[in-house]
Amino acid sequence: MPKAYSYIRFSSAKQEAGDSITRQVRLSEEYAAKHGLELDTELNMRDLGISAYDRSNLKKGALGYFLRLVEEKRIPVGSYLLVESLDRLSRDKVMDALSIFTDILRAGIVIVTLSDSQVYSYERTNDNWASLIVSIVIMSRANEESAMKSQRIRSAWDAKRRNLTNKRLTARCPYWLRPAEGDVGFEFIPERVEVVKRIFQMSLDGVGSATIVKTFNTEGVPLFSEKANGWQNSYVQKILQSPAVYGELHLQLQRDGEVTPHDVIPDYYPAIMTKEEWRLVADARAGRRTRGGVGKGANLSNLFSGLLKCGYCGGPMNMGGYVETRFGKHKKSKFIACSNARRGLRCKYIQWEYSDFERQVLRFCKAVDFARVLGVNQNVQAEINNAMLRIEAIKQEILDVTGRNESLLDALEKAGQGNAPQLIIDRMKANENKLAALKSDKRQVEDEVIRLSNSQVDAAVQQNLIVDLLNRLETLEGSDLHLLRIRLSEAIKRVIDRINTFPGGRWYSEDEVEEYRRDLISAEAYDRDQIEDMCSKLDTEPNKKHRLLMIVFKNGEHRTVLSSGKVLDQKTPPPAEWDISMLFESLAFKVFKAAEI
Repeated sequence: MPKAYSYIRFSSAKQEAGDSITRQVRLSEEYAAKHGLELDTELNMRDLGISAYDRSNLKKGALGYFLRLVEEKRIPVGSYLLVESLDRLSRDKVMDALSIFTDILRAGIVIVTLSDSQVYSYERTNDNWASLIVSIVIMSRANEESAMKSQRIRSAWDAKRRNLTNKRLTARCPYWLRPAEGDVGFEFIPERVEVVKRIFQMSLDGVGSATIVKTFNTEGVPLFSEKANGWQNSYVQKILQSPAVYGELHLQLQRDGEVTPHDVIPDYYPAIMTKEEWRLVADARAGRRTRGGVGKGANLSNLFSGLLKCGYCGGPMNMGGYVETRFGKHKKSKFIACSNARRGLRCKYIQWEYSDFERQVLRFCKAVDFARVLGVNQNVQAEINNAMLRIEAIKQEILDVTGRNESLLDALEKAGQGNAPQLIIDRMKANENKLAALKSDKRQVEDEVIRLSNSQVDAAVQQNLIVDLLNRLETLEGSDLHLLRIRLSEAIKRVIDRINTFPGGRWYSEDEVEEYRRDLISAEAYDRDQIEDMCSKLDTEPNKKHRLLMIVFKNGEHRTVLSSGKVLDQKTPPPAEWDISMLFESLAFKVFKAAEI
């Protein structure tokens, strides 16, 4: 018994609520029963709400999958493909639609159109070519109808776009808004706007989508939709990515099954925040994806995840669970140590108890003057200036292309629609494409300016935030403590690029000690006994008492923090390759270390 496959398609999702599916299924079942065919029930051959005009049903739909099975000979020769009409298969241009039609027939598949009971097979169509002419006419008419419908839809949307000041494009809007009375504008739903603001603030503070969702579900924050089953990561991320929060509507264009940006309407929605504020959150999220998010655990065990580097070899510093005491025993306590050394890769394995390390870094963060350290990054400012120049150049080019298009439009109107030279029409289309590209470039450069401006960290704000969070650190517990530590971690990562740790301090070889002695002698500032005393204080083996760390800021400035809490105000950027002998080669530092530590 030959096998039959029923292909059901419609382009509008609204048709799903009607009888389109029921009708097409019924026709397939009746035809199969009447002609002794086995109707397949396993292969999903439904393209619901998918267009055949833009080839979506071929590129990503069930028909495309069926054709691949035919090519792979996994559909038996002599099988039947049942469709309500040929326009269910394709509404593409005639030659392209005909190619699909004939390829199916050449593969030995019989096509049946159920609405008129026409049967198309390779042999029958060869013998009766008149049926092929009929099919071409049907395909041509389907393409023309779809093209006309598409043109009408585009014209209707263009008319709506031009009439925005008098009427909304559509009543659809984000869940935190509702249509205002009349035909123009939208208004806030205040309680939902507060939730959106809270989502953005939590994200800016370093709280991830999963934690936001868990917090909202635990607190019972009211949902925006009754259909939703609790707060979901996907919706929180959708809100964080939405340009509607700063008032923009982004229109998209679907062509050949591909969705591309078409136009941007600024100030279409009432804005919850500025684009600069939105971009600040977006950049913070992007930074967390690049460097990794905050650590896990009930109280965020590592405030500095992603920042810690070994000062000796440049490798990452990882956390461990047990720290070795001086009596060779172990106690359960978090520590950091070089990952390379742990794996035997040419570095010394020296533990630094995490609680002690955290106290030292936070003490530094509380005391340091971030505003003085960070200042203004001149390189970033130069990039901003260059970007602003690019924006002005693009604006001028947009004016030039718009002027050329207006001249062509005047020429077109004088020639009359029926006598319009094709050259003018082609040039206008090329100019429209050029304008779309220029506007897209302008938006990208404007976004880059916002990103660069936001990278100029407001140091005073960050310092006040860090100090405030540190003051509250000892007063909280549970989930409140966890969220506070996340905020503190994010604030630190916005000003600090990395922390190079030296858990064994600085130790010297015999040659380095001798070089140090020669430096002191040549300085002519010390007698022999003083020089020998200073040299005797230099460590020739790792010494945890003299451990130190180097904090490198976002602008390249760095500070060395000694175990005593003393901070060396070093202005020279640290070397790209972390060579410990280069870090402490200056005579001034050697003298300071010998005298003060």
